[in-house]
Amino acid sequence: MNLIIFNEPIKRKYWTTQQTKQKKLTASMVTFFFFPVILGPVQQADTGQWLFVRSFYLMPQFAAQRRSIFTNFPIPFEHPYTVPVLIAALSTSSLIYYYLSASHDAELRNAQRRRDLQKRKSMKRPEDRFASMKHNGHYVNPFEEWQDVTVYETIVHWIARLKGNGIPYDRKKLEEALPVKTPDLELIKAANAKDSSRQMTESWVEVEKDSSSTSQRKTTITWFGQSTCIVTLDGLTILTDPVFSARSVNDYVGPKRLRTVPGSIKDYKGIIDIVLVSHDHFDHLDEQVVRELNNTVTWYIPLGLRDWFVRRGVLNVIELDWWQEIHHKERPDVVIAAVPAMHWSGSRIPFDKNTSLWSSFVVKSPNGSFFFCGDTGYSDELFSVIGKLYAPFSLAAFPIGSYEPRRLMKHVHMGPDEAVKAHNDLGRPTLSVGIHWGTFMMSDEHYLDPPKKLKEAWLESEANHQPVDANRKSQFITTAFGETVLVEN
Repeated sequence: MNLIIFNEPIKRKYWTTQQTKQKKLTASMVTFFFFPVILGPVQQADTGQWLFVRSFYLMPQFAAQRRSIFTNFPIPFEHPYTVPVLIAALSTSSLIYYYLSASHDAELRNAQRRRDLQKRKSMKRPEDRFASMKHNGHYVNPFEEWQDVTVYETIVHWIARLKGNGIPYDRKKLEEALPVKTPDLELIKAANAKDSSRQMTESWVEVEKDSSSTSQRKTTITWFGQSTCIVTLDGLTILTDPVFSARSVNDYVGPKRLRTVPGSIKDYKGIIDIVLVSHDHFDHLDEQVVRELNNTVTWYIPLGLRDWFVRRGVLNVIELDWWQEIHHKERPDVVIAAVPAMHWSGSRIPFDKNTSLWSSFVVKSPNGSFFFCGDTGYSDELFSVIGKLYAPFSLAAFPIGSYEPRRLMKHVHMGPDEAVKAHNDLGRPTLSVGIHWGTFMMSDEHYLDPPKKLKEAWLESEANHQPVDANRKSQFITTAFGETVLVEN
């Protein structure tokens, strides 16, 4: 690490924590060698006599009686309990060291993050204040509200999750509460102008105007569960955070869907133009969908994810940093922009936490615009900044679930009331749809609370909100799984 970029407090913290790291290593090694002492007595297999495991260390005659093959090291490796005890000791020591080392690195990155936040306060451009931030190969959140959640707190949360979220045992009641509808595939196909939009000439604008019918300009959204939506916008079909598996990781691993997914990705192969991926968590990126769609679509992803796609044979991938914009190759009049979000990434493989970025997305076209929020906590200034740069929006998708307990979740997931604030901050899109709820239960709120509390928060907001333009309507709703909603511009 190049320490010359540090100010004095950071330097002192770094050197102090380096010494602490050495102490942590020593502690974990001591744990390894003395772990057998605290395991208590075990029963000798051949005599039935109870002996302490510490006898392996302190009683060489015991080892001699057992004729250990390691004559110079008084541990009876022939004893049936020795190898399991050593494996347990080594595993525990390794876990302790990894946890302490990871905590040390996180503390150092947070100190660097705080230093950079102070520097950014004097910057006038919001794109500079909220630019992506990376330290020691890991992205960090450039928001004052952000607070790291420790591994210990996460483990305790998952162990204590015994509430059941109020999900009824009666399947019929669940089906009534969370209905699944059949997507309007004909409307989705009719709104896709793939044939005309792919016929590009030097005068592509005129060709597009002449060949597109009114139906091909319709804006629709179909929610498939979690953050997976199919959106039609100005002749393009957009898929967001694609997950079609029966469980959050794949069809066999992870929390199970409350209701079946309304359809198969194969039904839409050939009409999807763009896929937006907000981050790499399993409930937002399904490897089976990636392999199925492959290079037939253009994937827009945050920084750091390209290699993951390339290893699966997908090359039609465009990485974007926050505030970076690009014209869609097949439709140069359409602009895709990655914008900031307050979240995190990783968990697909060990030690990959925050090695790739996380994003929200803006899609702007001549006849409509779409804001895909992905996963994020609420930040007081963020959505106002995005709105000032890109509003007005005809359609937006905001997460409204996975927000309890607030102590752990508020920095990574908005609640329904915060989603309404974000909607207003963004410039009040014509239609906002609540997503990321009722699919995989990975938090503590009642499974029906998100839409219920969203409705309450929206009615309260409307009662207190004075619209700038009385002729411009705005709605915030939730839909059934698979329900296709037409946006009235």
